[in-house]
Amino acid sequence: MKRLDGWEPRTVAEVTAWNEQGQPARWVTSREAEWDGRERAWMLALDLYEGTLCRKCGQPLAECTDPDNDPDNPDAGHQYVAEAPTECFSCKALVRSEEKWSKSEPDQAPYMIHTVVRVAKPPRRRRRGRNG
Repeated sequence: MKRLDGWEPRTVAEVTAWNEQGQPARWVTSREAEWDGRERAWMLALDLYEGTLCRKCGQPLAECTDPDNDPDNPDAGHQYVAEAPTECFSCKALVRSEEKWSKSEPDQAPYMIHTVVRVAKPPRRRRRGRNG
C-alpha cells in the first residue's frame, strides 16, 4: 500500500572505516524494509479474505455452500440463479483465433497462447452505386 501512495524505501550508507587520507574505506549500506508490519498485515488479511471465497464463482463460501441457498432445497430461504449471459467480444476474438489456428496448425495449436488487444477499427469504405 505504501508504494501506491508514492513511498520509496530509504537507503542509508554508514561509514565503518576511514583510510589515512580521511576518505571512507568501508561502509555498510542498508535499505528500509518495504514490507513492514502494516504491509504484511494487509497482505495476510487479503489472503485470509480470499480464502473465504469460492475459487470458481467468487462468492463467499459461507453463503454459497449454505443449504439455505441451495436451489434444489425446497425449504431454502434463498437461492442462487444464473443471470443472463453477456457476450464478451474479447472472448469472441480469442475463440475465433483458436479455431483458426486449430484448423491451420493442428499440431501446434494446443500450445499456442492467444491474446487480444483493442484497436481502432479502420474506417468503412463506401461502395459506389451503379450510377456513381
